[in-house]
Amino acid sequence: MKNMLKKINTFFSLLGIAFSAFLIVRNLIQPGYCPDFFGIPACYLVMLAFLLVFLSTRMKKGASIIFVPGGIIGFVLGMFFSIKEMFNVGTCPSLFDIALCYVSLIVFSVMIILFLLYSRKKQPKTTKEKKNKKTKEEEKEIKDDLKNGSKPEKTREVKDKQI
Repeated sequence: MKNMLKKINTFFSLLGIAFSAFLIVRNLIQPGYCPDFFGIPACYLVMLAFLLVFLSTRMKKGASIIFVPGGIIGFVLGMFFSIKEMFNVGTCPSLFDIALCYVSLIVFSVMIILFLLYSRKKQPKTTKEKKNKKTKEEEKEIKDDLKNGSKPEKTREVKDKQI
Protein backbone atom coordinates (compact mmCIF):
# COMPACT_ATOMS: atom_id res chain seq x y z
CA MET A 1 0.00 0.00 0.00
CA LYS A 2 2.73 2.45 1.00
CA ASN A 3 4.71 1.60 -2.11
CA MET A 4 1.66 2.32 -4.28
CA LEU A 5 1.13 5.72 -2.64
CA LYS A 6 4.79 6.54 -3.21
CA LYS A 7 4.44 5.59 -6.88
CA ILE A 8 1.42 7.89 -7.22
CA ASN A 9 3.48 10.74 -5.74
CA THR A 10 6.29 9.92 -8.16
CA PHE A 11 3.84 10.03 -11.07
CA PHE A 12 2.34 13.37 -9.98
CA SER A 13 5.78 14.91 -9.46
CA LEU A 14 7.00 13.75 -12.89
CA LEU A 15 3.85 15.07 -14.51
CA GLY A 16 4.35 18.36 -12.66
CA ILE A 17 7.97 18.56 -13.81
CA ALA A 18 6.85 18.05 -17.42
CA PHE A 19 4.16 20.75 -17.23
CA SER A 20 6.53 23.12 -15.44
CA ALA A 21 9.15 22.57 -18.15
CA PHE A 22 6.50 23.36 -20.78
CA LEU A 23 5.58 26.57 -18.94
CA ILE A 24 9.24 27.56 -18.57
CA VAL A 25 9.77 27.13 -22.31
CA ARG A 26 6.64 29.21 -22.97
CA ASN A 27 7.94 31.87 -20.58
CA LEU A 28 11.31 31.96 -22.38
CA ILE A 29 9.57 32.39 -25.73
CA GLN A 30 7.00 34.87 -24.44
CA PRO A 31 8.37 36.68 -21.35
CA GLY A 32 5.71 37.35 -18.72
CA TYR A 33 3.73 34.21 -19.54
CA CYS A 34 4.23 32.96 -15.99
CA PRO A 35 3.27 35.34 -13.19
CA ASP A 36 6.06 36.61 -10.96
CA PHE A 37 6.43 35.76 -7.30
CA PHE A 38 8.65 38.45 -5.77
CA GLY A 39 10.38 39.01 -9.11
CA ILE A 40 10.90 35.32 -9.92
CA PRO A 41 8.67 33.61 -12.50
CA ALA A 42 6.45 31.16 -10.60
CA CYS A 43 7.11 28.43 -13.18
CA TYR A 44 10.71 28.12 -11.99
CA LEU A 45 9.66 27.86 -8.36
CA VAL A 46 6.97 25.31 -9.12
CA MET A 47 9.52 23.28 -11.10
CA LEU A 48 11.84 23.38 -8.07
CA ALA A 49 9.00 22.22 -5.81
CA PHE A 50 8.12 19.30 -8.08
CA LEU A 51 11.82 18.34 -8.36
CA LEU A 52 12.17 18.28 -4.57
CA VAL A 53 9.07 16.11 -4.24
CA PHE A 54 10.36 13.76 -6.93
CA LEU A 55 13.76 13.45 -5.26
CA SER A 56 12.08 12.67 -1.95
CA THR A 57 10.21 9.76 -3.55
CA ARG A 58 13.54 8.27 -4.61
CA MET A 59 14.99 8.36 -1.08
CA LYS A 60 14.72 5.50 1.37
CA LYS A 61 15.61 7.50 4.49
CA GLY A 62 15.25 11.18 5.27
CA ALA A 63 12.71 11.84 2.54
CA SER A 64 10.86 14.37 4.68
CA ILE A 65 13.94 16.65 4.68
CA ILE A 66 13.52 17.06 0.93
CA PHE A 67 9.74 16.67 0.65
CA VAL A 68 8.68 19.27 3.22
CA PRO A 69 10.34 22.28 1.52
CA GLY A 70 9.07 21.16 -1.89
CA GLY A 71 5.56 20.52 -0.61
CA ILE A 72 5.42 23.84 1.23
CA ILE A 73 6.75 25.84 -1.73
CA GLY A 74 4.29 24.21 -4.13
CA PHE A 75 1.30 24.49 -1.80
CA VAL A 76 1.99 28.13 -0.90
CA LEU A 77 2.46 29.12 -4.54
CA GLY A 78 -0.68 27.27 -5.56
CA MET A 79 -2.67 28.92 -2.77
CA PHE A 80 -1.24 32.40 -3.44
CA PHE A 81 -1.94 32.38 -7.16
CA SER A 82 -5.31 30.62 -6.78
CA ILE A 83 -6.50 33.38 -4.45
CA LYS A 84 -5.22 36.03 -6.86
CA GLU A 85 -6.97 34.23 -9.72
CA MET A 86 -10.26 34.05 -7.81
CA PHE A 87 -10.26 37.80 -7.32
CA ASN A 88 -9.03 38.49 -10.88
CA VAL A 89 -5.94 40.26 -9.53
CA GLY A 90 -3.49 38.03 -11.38
CA THR A 91 -3.65 35.70 -14.28
CA CYS A 92 -2.34 32.17 -14.14
CA PRO A 93 -1.41 30.29 -17.28
CA SER A 94 -4.30 28.10 -18.37
CA LEU A 95 -4.67 24.87 -20.24
CA PHE A 96 -8.07 23.97 -21.72
CA ASP A 97 -9.48 27.05 -19.95
CA ILE A 98 -8.43 25.71 -16.54
CA ALA A 99 -6.10 27.93 -14.54
CA LEU A 100 -3.00 25.88 -13.76
CA CYS A 101 -2.62 27.48 -10.32
CA TYR A 102 -5.80 25.62 -9.26
CA VAL A 103 -4.39 22.39 -10.65
CA SER A 104 -1.11 23.01 -8.87
CA LEU A 105 -2.88 23.64 -5.54
CA ILE A 106 -4.90 20.43 -5.87
CA VAL A 107 -1.91 18.33 -6.94
CA PHE A 108 0.30 19.56 -4.10
CA SER A 109 -2.51 19.02 -1.60
CA VAL A 110 -2.94 15.43 -2.79
CA MET A 111 0.82 14.81 -2.75
CA ILE A 112 1.09 16.13 0.82
CA ILE A 113 -1.75 13.85 1.96
CA LEU A 114 -0.18 10.86 0.21
CA PHE A 115 3.20 11.63 1.75
CA LEU A 116 1.68 11.80 5.21
CA LEU A 117 -0.02 8.45 4.62
CA TYR A 118 3.01 6.57 3.35
CA SER A 119 5.58 8.11 5.67
CA ARG A 120 3.80 7.65 8.98
CA LYS A 121 5.19 5.00 11.26
CA LYS A 122 3.07 2.20 12.61
CA GLN A 123 2.55 2.01 16.36
CA PRO A 124 4.37 -0.95 17.87
CA LYS A 125 2.13 -3.87 18.71
CA THR A 126 4.15 -4.71 21.83
CA THR A 127 1.76 -2.78 24.07
CA LYS A 128 -1.12 -5.06 23.13
CA GLU A 129 1.05 -8.13 23.54
CA LYS A 130 2.18 -6.97 26.97
CA LYS A 131 -1.41 -6.37 28.03
CA ASN A 132 -2.42 -9.82 26.83
CA LYS A 133 0.57 -11.38 28.55
CA LYS A 134 -0.24 -9.61 31.79
CA THR A 135 -3.88 -10.69 31.78
CA LYS A 136 -2.86 -14.27 31.01
CA GLU A 137 -0.45 -14.23 33.95
CA GLU A 138 -3.18 -12.86 36.22
CA GLU A 139 -5.59 -15.57 35.06
CA LYS A 140 -2.96 -18.22 35.77
CA GLU A 141 -2.41 -16.81 39.28
CA ILE A 142 -6.14 -16.87 40.00
CA LYS A 143 -6.42 -20.47 38.81
CA ASP A 144 -3.44 -21.48 40.96
CA ASP A 145 -4.97 -19.72 43.96
CA LEU A 146 -8.28 -21.48 43.43
CA LYS A 147 -6.51 -24.85 43.21
CA ASN A 148 -4.76 -24.17 46.51
CA GLY A 149 -8.08 -23.27 48.12
CA SER A 150 -7.25 -19.66 48.98
CA LYS A 151 -9.09 -16.54 47.93
CA PRO A 152 -7.53 -14.79 44.97
CA GLU A 153 -8.18 -11.24 46.23
CA LYS A 154 -6.34 -11.74 49.53
CA THR A 155 -3.30 -13.32 47.90
CA ARG A 156 -3.09 -10.41 45.47
CA GLU A 157 -3.24 -7.89 48.30
CA VAL A 158 -0.49 -9.71 50.16
CA LYS A 159 1.67 -9.89 47.02
CA ASP A 160 1.12 -6.16 46.36
CA LYS A 161 2.14 -5.28 49.93
CA GLN A 162 5.29 -7.36 49.64
CA ILE A 163 6.34 -5.45 46.53
